[in-house]
Formats: sequence, C-alpha cells, structure tokens
Amino acid sequence: MGPGGQPINGYVEAPSRSNVTTVDDCTTPSPSAIADNVYYCSPTAAGAGTCWPSTPGSLLCVDNPWDKRLHRVTYGGALPPVHPTASPDPFALLLDGGARCLFRNGGAWGGRADGYIGVYDCGDVAVLWLPSQGAGTCIDRSAAVWTVKVGQLGAQTASPPQTRAVTSAWFAGAV
Repeated sequence: MGPGGQPINGYVEAPSRSNVTTVDDCTTPSPSAIADNVYYCSPTAAGAGTCWPSTPGSLLCVDNPWDKRLHRVTYGGALPPVHPTASPDPFALLLDGGARCLFRNGGAWGGRADGYIGVYDCGDVAVLWLPSQGAGTCIDRSAAVWTVKVGQLGAQTASPPQTRAVTSAWFAGAV
C-alpha cells in the first residue's frame, strides 16, 4: 500500500469476488501482518483477512499475490491501532511442484479421520495442521527450507499427509 492508501508494486484494485463489501469488525491484526495497522475484518464472507487502510471509511484487502488484486471493503468505525502477532502466518504459500496455497479465512472445510484440519487451500489439496501439536505448527520453520504437510480433505480414508517444501511465502507488510 502506498502512503495515500493506493495500490503499489503492481497491485491493482479490482471488483470484489464476494457480494459482501461492508465489514463490521476491524479490531484485530491480520494473522499475516508483519507491520502495524494491517487488519483482519469480519465477516469472513467479505474476504477481508489481510487489509490495509485506504480512503476514509474503506480498506483494501489482498485476494492473492499471483494476480495482484486488491478489493475494497467499507467500514463505518474508526480503525484502532493494531500490531502484528509474535508469530505471523503467511497469507499465501508457493510449494515445490507449483501448488499455490491461500490461508484459510472461514468457511466449512471437510475433515479427516486422522485429526488433521486444513489451514491453507491449495486447490486439490490443503496444507494440514494437527491441533494436538499446538498453535503455530502448520509450517515447520526449524530448517532453512520451510516445510508443510499436505493432503486431501473430506475423505475419511485419505492418504497420509505428504511433506512439501515452501518455495515462497507472502506476509503483509507496510511501505
């Protein structure tokens, strides 16, 4: 985002893919924020998980880093200052093999018999997380090359998760 709340670095404003363009709660930081005042807004149907203040009464929210689209949502309240969490999660991942994955922002997702749940949507598969391992364990950041577990959702007899390398990760910063 530019200093005047306009898209920069090749990003463009485009019509929202949702019919929900008004948000009513922008009081928490985006889980992908690495800078102050990057917001997560409700409802999830607005696709407003990673948003920056724009013109008065509106924010621009990223759709994904590949098509470089932002969509505008309106907000009637004053935006409080927010600060990034200690361990932010990228809003998008590119995996070895080319899979493009977007951070989950609400919605109903299928489950698995082994207890894994989906955290990133990668099209045919999802990046998986096992809740019993605790928060912040979806991406293994213990080595120079980060890795994730991927697998299918919805099939109770799904194959065991496969390990994939993260080749790129996108966080939400400021200019």
